[in-house]
Amino acid sequence: MAPSGSPSASRLNIGDAIHDGWTAFCRAPWSFVLFALLLTALQILVQPLQDGILRGGALSTVPADWLLFVIGLSASLAVSFWGTVGMVGGAWRALAGARPTLGSLLRWDGPGFNRVFQAWLALGAVLSVPLLAIVAVLALTALVLWLIERSGFQLTDSNLLLPALLLGLLVLVLLGLLLVAVLYFGVNQQFLAQVALLERGAPMESVKRGRSLVDPQWILLLLLLLIKATLLVVGLVTFGVGLLVAWPVVSCISTAAYRQLVHKDSPDRSLSPAPPY
Repeated sequence: MAPSGSPSASRLNIGDAIHDGWTAFCRAPWSFVLFALLLTALQILVQPLQDGILRGGALSTVPADWLLFVIGLSASLAVSFWGTVGMVGGAWRALAGARPTLGSLLRWDGPGFNRVFQAWLALGAVLSVPLLAIVAVLALTALVLWLIERSGFQLTDSNLLLPALLLGLLVLVLLGLLLVAVLYFGVNQQFLAQVALLERGAPMESVKRGRSLVDPQWILLLLLLLIKATLLVVGLVTFGVGLLVAWPVVSCISTAAYRQLVHKDSPDRSLSPAPPY
């Protein structure tokens, strides 16, 4: 939850968030773009380590390939979280009027990295419970259908038609619930990195804080998420080059929106003016 004494979330103005985010990006555009370029290059460099487990379209049975995959995946996640901390920290300082340098974006923030990483682990733990339940039900459904087929029955038989329809309906309902859960958490956890990095709460508290910030105006934040996704897609289709601009711009917009929601002019001391280094 939000630290005690912190103000309730204010009403988000999407236009102001976009304007403030763009203004923050424009204070140090080359620093943000070069940082995004470096992160992209590092991700490209570690990608071949993960590709080795697929040989001829099938999973490799060579232990060394799996070891390289784990190393590559770990390196990719480390680069991703390092980039998130740098982007959010740079955006926060730019929103305060500073001009982040490439060096400040590159600087390692171990405590901040750990907070963001642990917050995402907490979110993964929350999502894993319903996900595992749905997977278990789907697996049980598949097992029942397999046993019916092995017994020599046809699902079109009159005595099996109704149970088969009910099983199919159950699968559709569960998949629908999964999509709803992904959408719900995708919207109300879009500030998870900002909350974890700047409010410095426990991992599960950061997840709960995301809900308390977003849920009162979930539809409005869904619109913001769609706008950010559109910017990233536009950046991606422009031969990928535009993504080097879209990525930091979206990060600045997200941080500007978060800043609005926690009352940017509040004297609340639980919020850091800038990530510590």
